[in-house]
Amino acid sequence: MASTRPPMGRPAGVGGYEPGARLAPVEKTPRLLMFVYIMWVFVWYDPDWYLAAHGVGTIVVQFYAFLFIPVCILLMKHLRRDAVFWPYLLMIGIFLVWMPFVINRGYHLNLFPKVLQYSLLTALTVSVLKTPKQVVTLLKLFLFQFIWFGFQGIPGAEVAWHQNLGNTDSFGPFMTIGLAYAYYLAMGTKIKKYRNLAMLVCLLGVAGTIMSFARGAIIGLCVVFAALAVRSEKKFVFLGVGGLLAMVALVSIMIIFPGGEFWNEMASITDEGVSSGTGEQRWVLWKTAWDLFLEYPILGVGPGNFGPNAAELLTERGVTDMGGGFNTPAMMYGITLHNDYVQTMAEQGVVGLFALAAVFIHFFKCVRFLRTEAVQKLWASQTEGFIDSNNLALGLEAAMLAVMVSSVFYPQFYINHWMWSIMMLAFVTTAICRREMAAATHTQTSNSIRGLHRDRFGKNRHTS
Repeated sequence: MASTRPPMGRPAGVGGYEPGARLAPVEKTPRLLMFVYIMWVFVWYDPDWYLAAHGVGTIVVQFYAFLFIPVCILLMKHLRRDAVFWPYLLMIGIFLVWMPFVINRGYHLNLFPKVLQYSLLTALTVSVLKTPKQVVTLLKLFLFQFIWFGFQGIPGAEVAWHQNLGNTDSFGPFMTIGLAYAYYLAMGTKIKKYRNLAMLVCLLGVAGTIMSFARGAIIGLCVVFAALAVRSEKKFVFLGVGGLLAMVALVSIMIIFPGGEFWNEMASITDEGVSSGTGEQRWVLWKTAWDLFLEYPILGVGPGNFGPNAAELLTERGVTDMGGGFNTPAMMYGITLHNDYVQTMAEQGVVGLFALAAVFIHFFKCVRFLRTEAVQKLWASQTEGFIDSNNLALGLEAAMLAVMVSSVFYPQFYINHWMWSIMMLAFVTTAICRREMAAATHTQTSNSIRGLHRDRFGKNRHTS
């Protein structure tokens, strides 16, 4: 047997490591995997728009668009069957069918590229990622975006350079989503630095939502708080954390709105009803959307084309004053409905509503699967304590709830990445866990068959 002692005159290294021993190679991230991470960095952090807004020019934005050429090439080579999500294909099909027929193709093309890119990128992610540890990197990147935008947006209640978060009606709900996700990350991680970062996101989420001064965002925040209270398994921990966040909210309100403007604005939610202010406007728009749906119930009037079709319909009917500030049908031409469900109904009909419902149904199936005992054991064995799968599922569920509530008041589904990103995280995590469990079952079955063969062979030899 070869000696394990170090050579004469050469002391053993620290911890038993010998100076002449070869170091284990540092694990490198495969280039394909790194490409997927970079693509999600573009989606979540918008570095191209940031650079364009700070004088670099639009070439970086165009560069991001060109990156979808390799995305398509890679999908042709690596696409897995479980990465094909039929509701997304149905959504894409609706856009393609309507492409030649919509009244305003420009409005249509404002939405279609996002639906297409998020669908393709989700399929590539599910096809490329192979282990829970690789998903953890995505979960971290998803968390850090709320810090990146939170610090930029809170001083002015918007991220001035951003194409969507430059609007308070988007910034408020975005920060609520961050709070929902980060709360369960703080509860589920065993790593102190990530617990602290998650709590920071919770604080930023409360302050950012309050700063937005958006009534729909505040309603979303209240719904998320209620969901956290109901779903929390550690009620006393929630009371402590929830009390801290509520205190931050009240202090923020007193400092930012010392004259009571905040409470007056929130009171208008019920005061306006459907007879005045934005409540009346929404009611007029939703009634018009219902009329369009009755005219075109199957596929609607075309994605992005509610306004042009509403103006045309009301003109044909001879309507001159719809109320809600709409004195002529032409005033509706460039209007969106500020409600994604009603907008989908009017613009994509029953087929679009069916596709959207299928997305949410599959999402909640995914998060329920992630909470099973078998998945929790598998996830815990490979993720080094970043977050357990139970709290991950609850965090994604709470974040999606924030998206669904905010979309009652603001157009979000086909403008922002939020629904698509949260769906992707649930989808890819579920797909990987299913593969790992199937592989483990296959290995056990193969070992059992080999054992039976050995037993039979040994028995036959003994008998003979």
